[in-house]
Amino acid sequence: MSIIEKAKQFAIEAHKGQVRKSEKEKPMIIHPINTANILKEYGFDSNVVAAGYLHDVVEDTKYTIEDIEKEFGEDIKSLVEGNTEPDKSLSWEERKKHTIEHVKNLDMRHKAVVCADKISNLEDLMTLFEKNGEYNFSAFKRGYDDQKWYHENVYKSLITNEDENNPMFIRYKELIDHIFNNKKDDPFIKDTIFEGKEDEYSNLLKLHYKKKELIKLKSILDMRPYVIEFTGTPRTGKTTLMNNLNDFFKKGGFKVTTLEEFTTSDKYKKEIYPTLKDQYKSVINTKIPEYVLAQLEEALSSNTDIIMIDRSLLDRMIWADRLYLKDGFTKEEYDAYIQKYIPIIKEKIDCIVATYADSMTSLKRDYFANLSLEKRNFLNIQNIEEYNTSLNNIEEISKKEGINLHVFDTSNKSQRDISILATEAILSDMRDEYIKELNLKLNN
Repeated sequence: MSIIEKAKQFAIEAHKGQVRKSEKEKPMIIHPINTANILKEYGFDSNVVAAGYLHDVVEDTKYTIEDIEKEFGEDIKSLVEGNTEPDKSLSWEERKKHTIEHVKNLDMRHKAVVCADKISNLEDLMTLFEKNGEYNFSAFKRGYDDQKWYHENVYKSLITNEDENNPMFIRYKELIDHIFNNKKDDPFIKDTIFEGKEDEYSNLLKLHYKKKELIKLKSILDMRPYVIEFTGTPRTGKTTLMNNLNDFFKKGGFKVTTLEEFTTSDKYKKEIYPTLKDQYKSVINTKIPEYVLAQLEEALSSNTDIIMIDRSLLDRMIWADRLYLKDGFTKEEYDAYIQKYIPIIKEKIDCIVATYADSMTSLKRDYFANLSLEKRNFLNIQNIEEYNTSLNNIEEISKKEGINLHVFDTSNKSQRDISILATEAILSDMRDEYIKELNLKLNN
């Protein structure tokens, strides 16, 4: 086992059961892992990275600096000690003054551990404040003024006898300016692009920082792709929503795979439908989910972070319900179908977003979006109402069975508003899943 992996496992075990002060649903180990990742990012040697994992062990766990020396040697012991405060019986002010003076005389390897620790903490703090829409220091022992004094002086100590243009120091200084000196993200976007749309900018900013939080959580997890299905009433902006989310996640650094609606794909039209078209409708509706599931399984085995699917297994349940209501399924066939796919959906699909509109709104949108006045063959009031009835039925089943389905009524909301609401729901669900997965890994 490498010294880095050994330090990581030691830190995980040492911090087991501890949580972050400001976000108690998050395990404490997130911070040491992020600190080590920052040191890796800037190319420091293995011992420095190992010290990043271990830097809080002496302060916050039962282990002593002697334990660190015994397990990891003198160099790592020195690196950890350089970022360890003196006796915690001293006052906050005394301990922080000691750190400020102590850091001045450290070499760059020792300073790097201190700087990465502070960067990790302030990035978490900035994300917390921005996603909540307020800067609230109430969870900390000291408030805004004391925190500002401390970080500004640690920064001065870090650059003493060093190049202040070091990328790590610049990153730390920018965080200090953002949090304590109100030098926020690109003012051109806020003040010029979103002039007169301050509320919308505020909403998008919260989404932006929630996404940044997920990127950081993802960096410490090795988990399967997060799967999102999109379904709903025709002409309710589903495709636009998927495009918006694809862009949103990709620009944030996620690898995204998008699966097209299977029954409109060339593969279905050219290879599969010709073999099924003469068969009874129930056969078509029981065969298609098998192909949809195979499509999903293939995507799950790929190197991606997020899979977005246009009409997948839950949508097939809606069509099965519609067929049952038209006497295409017997009660026994329908119940067997639903009970077969409920556990598969719960296992394979993390989040389902359905957009809804009443039949007249949906039909009007189709005419207003196109130039043709010819009567629609499929998109008519009856078909839309049948689909909506079955969507409502499957929504009730989903609530009872614990399927994670969000239904958004788009009838009186803009596409922009729906995109923001749906993104908020997805980000919240992803965060819960990432933290749940992390806790499972830590406890195994």
